[in-house]
Amino acid sequence: MEDDFYYTIAGINHGDYRERGSKFLATAFPCSSEEELKSAIQDLKKEHPSARHFCFGAVFGADASEQRANDDGEPSGTAGLPILNQILSAEITNTAVVVVRYFVGTKLGKPGLIQAYKEGARLALEDSKKKKIWLTEKIWIRFGYDDTGNVMRAIEQLPMAKILEQNFLQSCELTLSIPKSNVDNALHLFDHLQHVSVKHIS
Repeated sequence: MEDDFYYTIAGINHGDYRERGSKFLATAFPCSSEEELKSAIQDLKKEHPSARHFCFGAVFGADASEQRANDDGEPSGTAGLPILNQILSAEITNTAVVVVRYFVGTKLGKPGLIQAYKEGARLALEDSKKKKIWLTEKIWIRFGYDDTGNVMRAIEQLPMAKILEQNFLQSCELTLSIPKSNVDNALHLFDHLQHVSVKHIS
């Protein structure tokens, strides 16, 4: 993952894989916590009351450091891990894939299950649009009216800086959102202006 951004998926997408009568219905969706994942699984259980298994893989965190996989009653390693590996292969995070299985009595064996869950997840992810999420921090700036022009010109030097809040009363105050890697640069950008205060606030 890059320092300043990560990729997730832009919305919900589905995949439908069939093998020897069994249906593997996959749903891929943006998801940033276990609570969101549990809620989504409960919704799917209501939508598919007669399904046998609700297996999932999920990756959380900007650095993809939190990974979850669940076989939900399938033989160990045949469902959750193949789903998880598809998410990791797509190089995305804050994403979950739940594969709902309808079983009709024909056993697939471990290799067959691994392939089916992998394909279901792949189909759900392959048409999903990736979305870039920037990792930002906030800085706060206070300055006098006389320094307004200098401060604004300095801000223009900060790539992707966005003014979130501004207050022009007795003194001027701005809150900026900037890419994470630009914080150190921003804190020293105003060193040449004696009456400008700047601090990192998140």
